[in-house]
Amino acid sequence: MTTPSVPAMMTRLLLHPTVTLLCCLGLMLSSLPASAKTLVLAQISDRPKKDFRQLRPMADHIQSLMAHQGYDRADVELFPDIESLMSAIRQGRVHWVSETALTSAKLVQAGLASPVALKWKRGQAEYRSLIYVRKDSPVETLADLQGRRVAFEHPNSFSSYYLPAIALKQAGLNLQQLDTPTSSVAPDKVGYIFSRNERNNLLWVHKSIVTAGSLNDGDWQHPQRLPESPKQAMRIIHRSAAFPRAFELATSVLSREERQALKKALLSLSPEEHANLLARYEQTERLTPVTQEHTTLLQQLDLSILP
Repeated sequence: MTTPSVPAMMTRLLLHPTVTLLCCLGLMLSSLPASAKTLVLAQISDRPKKDFRQLRPMADHIQSLMAHQGYDRADVELFPDIESLMSAIRQGRVHWVSETALTSAKLVQAGLASPVALKWKRGQAEYRSLIYVRKDSPVETLADLQGRRVAFEHPNSFSSYYLPAIALKQAGLNLQQLDTPTSSVAPDKVGYIFSRNERNNLLWVHKSIVTAGSLNDGDWQHPQRLPESPKQAMRIIHRSAAFPRAFELATSVLSREERQALKKALLSLSPEEHANLLARYEQTERLTPVTQEHTTLLQQLDLSILP
């Protein structure tokens, strides 16, 4: 029997710890996700700094609950319009969206997202669209707005664009988009312009720049969103039926397992244990399950009637 040389024995002894270390590293790496990923929450916004501050804490928290799916960090992306949001989803850049019913319906009907939770934004599970005029206005009904101007809030607003536009069309009126609040209106149409925020909407009516405005009842009743004095000079001429306030949606970028994980994470947040986190998330009171009625609404909402 040949005795191994001293160098061979030393090499063998040195290799043993190395092999052991490599085996341990292999076991550790095999237990980690295949690749680290960033969970991206998105929204349409014309005030990105404010909205980013409101969305980021929730994005970070949900990412921590989805770490087992390979997500090691979170980010927030804000888009100026629905087209850029849709493009980002198609490029695989967005996993989760928080939006109103109008944008949600556009995403659902395009096959780009599915609702996973109902968002009680500012304490409302549902809200209504209002159309209002000055108390001293001769306008009594929607039909009286023909040949006059109305201010909607934003082109992506469900309560202050889609719903009032439907109401005006159902009243037999045709809409005309205006370039400025003072643009002339055809005598057989209702001219409309976007105020971009609630305060402008009210003040334009108060100053008679436009004849009527449209806001949702939550903003109307919120003491900090509108100045009280001009609001007291207004009269509501139309209230819509109640509709869901907002939705959380999983995009088509997520796998089925990831969609379920996102849904579970969102619905795990309770008003008692996560009140501060929810409040920072656009003053959300709670997140509740989506019903079949909600899903059907988003699938069947008629988007063709928009001007």
